[in-house]
Amino acid sequence: MAKASSSRLRTQRVQNSNAQEASLETHRDESAEQPAFIKPLENLTIGELRRVITFAEARIQQREAGEKAATREELRKLAQERGFSMTDLFGELAPPAPVKRGRKLGETGKADRAPIEAKYKGPNGELWSGRGRMPKWLHAAEAEGKARDSFLIKSI
Repeated sequence: MAKASSSRLRTQRVQNSNAQEASLETHRDESAEQPAFIKPLENLTIGELRRVITFAEARIQQREAGEKAATREELRKLAQERGFSMTDLFGELAPPAPVKRGRKLGETGKADRAPIEAKYKGPNGELWSGRGRMPKWLHAAEAEGKARDSFLIKSI
């Protein structure tokens, strides 16, 4: 009876081993051969694995940017040594000259607008159009209990 149970255990072990090997073979088919540096990742939590992915993606972007810049510089030097410009070699693919940003003079800026008439006048002659940030003098006056309307400039 002891031999029968030990033989059953061996049979179960062989079956389990075969099932594990089949599972590994299926996994190997999907992802090819697993590199050795992947082994420590098996014990990480999902959150830790996501942080690894984020870190790896950031590292990839850094390296790509560095390698692109280095390659661009090598090509620029080689072209310069042979008497060509990057535009001569790559035409429109060459990086464009830097463009100045912002408004150009005379283009719907403050210079083109008419000044806004003052709507409020403070106790010391300060003027405020009623637009933008409230001036300190009006803020202080309202804190003292005075009404904003008392500072309105009367229209003629």
